[in-house]
Amino acid sequence: MAQSPSDSIVHEDAARWLMRLRAAPNDASTFQAFQDWRDAAPEHQQAFDAVQESWALFGDQAAAPELLVLRRDALNRADGIGRRGLGLGRRGFAAGLAALAVAPLTFYGWRRLRPGARQTLRTEVGEQRTVTLSDGSRVSLDANTLVKVTYSPAMRLAELVEGRAHFEVAKDKTRPMKVRAGTRTVTALGTAFTVEHEGQRVVVTLVEGRVAVTEAAPERGVAPPPKELAPQQQLVFAANATPRMHEAVDVERAMAWREGKLVFDDETLADAVARMNNYSQVKIVVEDAPARALKISGIFNAGDSPAFVEAVQSYFPVDVSTGEFVIQIRSRS
Repeated sequence: MAQSPSDSIVHEDAARWLMRLRAAPNDASTFQAFQDWRDAAPEHQQAFDAVQESWALFGDQAAAPELLVLRRDALNRADGIGRRGLGLGRRGFAAGLAALAVAPLTFYGWRRLRPGARQTLRTEVGEQRTVTLSDGSRVSLDANTLVKVTYSPAMRLAELVEGRAHFEVAKDKTRPMKVRAGTRTVTALGTAFTVEHEGQRVVVTLVEGRVAVTEAAPERGVAPPPKELAPQQQLVFAANATPRMHEAVDVERAMAWREGKLVFDDETLADAVARMNNYSQVKIVVEDAPARALKISGIFNAGDSPAFVEAVQSYFPVDVSTGEFVIQIRSRS
């Protein structure tokens, strides 16, 4: 399938961004400019992922000085050929940056190379687990959670697609850890924090260290300034609401999910039920808007849906219908 000129240019740009990020890993203005470019179109993220994957195939040796020189030369040649219009796809040059650097790798020995730096972490309903990443960082996944991890010489990125995860980040000043949840990105060095992503709701809780949370710019708008968190602070994003910062949260309560406890503090019944359903095959369904808007507080055992529903029924004017795999809650008429 032929490649369009615009597609070729995007992949050349992606290769150039990778080189710039690798050359100046601590330059905030460079990274901000990269983020603006990446977020401008889905094709930009896809192209950058493809170029990173080519680089990551060579593991630690991708950062060897000899390879950096060769790749920089290759990119310059790609620019020159593009200007001369020889008709060669720039995507070939972008992906070929890795290929051009392969020859010297025989000097190091193929056995020293690592596999690609992509990893998908998933837990099922009721499952929790902790994973140690290649850089020594630890990720603890709550039930029904999906995290996609991409490491490159320029950055460490974890995308929390859904669920909740706690990150204990190994220090690496040249590569901050970035955790993306929807349109929000948490940036940290050596620190510990939890991110929850449920629908359009994102919650960031900082245990130790410091993090900065950025939001993608709205369509035809300007991104709001980053929000910095100090230990024991919690930042909550919800649909159609102003972000809320909670000061001096009880970290032990916030981390109780790792001990099989769920803590709700004036949360809507809809949000509480969504979390309860991550731990049990018996699903709770809240039938109507007035019931979903009820506010609930308390500590419950993860997975004990019947006890949770019993408490709801005791405190609120609702009716409950129980089936084999579904418990329905509706406002009392």
